[in-house]
Amino acid sequence: MPSPQQRMPREQRRDQLVGVARAVFAGRGYRTTSMDTIAEEAGVSKPVLYQHFASKQDLYLALIDDSAGHLAGRVEQALNSTTDPHERIRATYRAYFDFAISHREEFVILFNSDVYEPAAQERVRAMREGTVARIVSALQSFTDLDDAEADLLCRTLIGTAEVVIKQIESTQEIDIAAAVDLLTQMSWGGLSSFATTVR
Repeated sequence: MPSPQQRMPREQRRDQLVGVARAVFAGRGYRTTSMDTIAEEAGVSKPVLYQHFASKQDLYLALIDDSAGHLAGRVEQALNSTTDPHERIRATYRAYFDFAISHREEFVILFNSDVYEPAAQERVRAMREGTVARIVSALQSFTDLDDAEADLLCRTLIGTAEVVIKQIESTQEIDIAAAVDLLTQMSWGGLSSFATTVR
């Protein structure tokens, strides 16, 4: 296996730099991380880093895009895994929790970042809106909720999931499976009252 100093294919090098940068940004935050630090951690010269990313912001936007795509894929897979609305809720919660716990650095980049760059905020906003749109569509597939109602409930569900994830991380008094069961039961208890056909 080549060392970080050895020449590697461009895409492989980019993936390596993204992985290192993700860990550094997640651990230190955006404002206190420099390109010098990332280059040092990656074992490359700063010019090599700049061959792939024009600036710290450019690199950070790439991290957001990669992480957002990963989360979107998991949510999409969960929503498509069943047509049963109750199990769709469970699968979507599970997708969120698995992403947050198993891909902690990506979750931090998307949800706990200290960045105030407008471009980065816009990417995160677009990611959230894309997730909301997918879940709204799923909610409306078994209810008679209009767009505004489904949007409001969707954002409530997502917000609840994020709060619970942070609670699990800080206290570890409940495991993921139990949290998913509790949130699914709570959510279905409310959403089933809007269902046109309860399964």
